[in-house]
Amino acid sequence: MLRKFVTLMTVAAFSAGLLMAHGDPLLGTVTKVEKDVVTIKSQKDGKEVQVQVMVDSKTKYMIGTKAAKLADVKVGEKVSIDAMMDTKMKMYVAESITLPAAATKAAATTTAKPTTTTSTKSKTPATK
Repeated sequence: MLRKFVTLMTVAAFSAGLLMAHGDPLLGTVTKVEKDVVTIKSQKDGKEVQVQVMVDSKTKYMIGTKAAKLADVKVGEKVSIDAMMDTKMKMYVAESITLPAAATKAAATTTAKPTTTTSTKSKTPATK
């Protein structure tokens, strides 16, 4: 009985540690996209800060619930980044970067110029 209790407590402590390791996602607007780093403008303690997040071959990209790639991440888009802090490099490493589906659709839709129609009617009065 004691062995089961200890095993249960160990599993619970390990699970809680995994959940706490991720923390809150980084939320912000993309300011720069490079091959191995995405920089976002975010808020920390009420102040605007630039956060650099490393990306690698393990980073997953999503647009809403659909798979995407780094090339889909554009400057000016809002993102949610699930990342872990690399204590050796003192920099975040992205596990996943998620773009909202609605924002991407709006960006993909090009704004058409309004068409103006010109009248073919003559401005001179008709003669009888």
